[in-house]
Amino acid sequence: MGGQAFRAKYGFGSSTQYYVSHNGRLYDAKTIAGVAYGHQYPDIGALTNDQFSGGEATTNKALRAAGFIVLDAHSKTVAEEHNWRLAVWTNLLQRRGETGLVTADAVRSVGAYGNYRGIWTDKARTKEIHPDGVAIGLKHTGQHYPDDLDDNGVIYHYPVTRQPGRDKGEVDGTKAAAQLKLPVFVITEHGDLRGVQLAWVEGWEDESSIFYVRFGDTPPARVIDRDRSEETPFSLQGNRRRRRSGTVTARPDQARFKLEVFQRYGPRCPLSGIAVPEMVEAAHLCGDADGGSSDARNGLPMNAALHRAFDAHLFAINPDTLTAEVRQGGPTLEELGIHHPKLNLPKLPHRDALVWRYNEWLRRTGGAEGA
Repeated sequence: MGGQAFRAKYGFGSSTQYYVSHNGRLYDAKTIAGVAYGHQYPDIGALTNDQFSGGEATTNKALRAAGFIVLDAHSKTVAEEHNWRLAVWTNLLQRRGETGLVTADAVRSVGAYGNYRGIWTDKARTKEIHPDGVAIGLKHTGQHYPDDLDDNGVIYHYPVTRQPGRDKGEVDGTKAAAQLKLPVFVITEHGDLRGVQLAWVEGWEDESSIFYVRFGDTPPARVIDRDRSEETPFSLQGNRRRRRSGTVTARPDQARFKLEVFQRYGPRCPLSGIAVPEMVEAAHLCGDADGGSSDARNGLPMNAALHRAFDAHLFAINPDTLTAEVRQGGPTLEELGIHHPKLNLPKLPHRDALVWRYNEWLRRTGGAEGA
């Protein structure tokens, strides 16, 4: 009948703390005990919510004596919260239908998501492990920019509402999930059903107001909370590009690449001057199609139009002068919207990446105008 209909039939609301764990699924402990009483004593019938109290001294004690596992959702430590979230994930996996989706009640009844806003923290339940509360569910509307979503994760934008204090609390709670290495649930809506993925907040960039959230079963080795691009040796090539069915190409590192490019250079196009993060993308120097790595030093932030022009080899950046050059017979710098031809950045791309791209441009186009 489903949890919502079952609770309604017997006059119970959703549990807020105690759940019976049985065969991987979670059930409201008090509801189960009340209905089970009616099966044991049919002449009396099921107990309603107001006829008895739940909790450790009554309901949980009886259920455990009968051999059931009762879990407490009110975690007092990070380890307890980690285990609770994995129990919720197992429950949601068990409740998936043939389409891989679950009901909205299955998501809400165990606290994986609980409001209409994008980020669900349930501060009342999680404030014991972090003063800001800890993000639990992130609703992903499916509205994203071309490089915001890939097979591995999603760029998740900070909330922007008329309640800046609440927005900040949700951002801080999401950062707390990363710092404590606690998984979150990415929720998508499909009519009356919901898609859910287990995910980890792997990093953020405050100037562009974005998180990188990675899908998977394991936490990140480290949190990308600042530019770390100089901490490892540079590799020009070596990505995980692969093909799906048909002609659609997967780019499993693109969302993370965007985060790290923005952290290194800032979310501003140095050639056009555009500094609206929603209009700026992460462009590879050694292209993704050519096996270019997802190292931020192999990239530059560019506004969307210039990114297309760059990929079409309408211009390139001379590695010696760090100045943009246009191809023979092609549009001029002015026509392309390049108002600042010389790269003027606190950190520059790796020279090997600039050289590779410039040589590839010369090979394809024959060189700069007037050369």
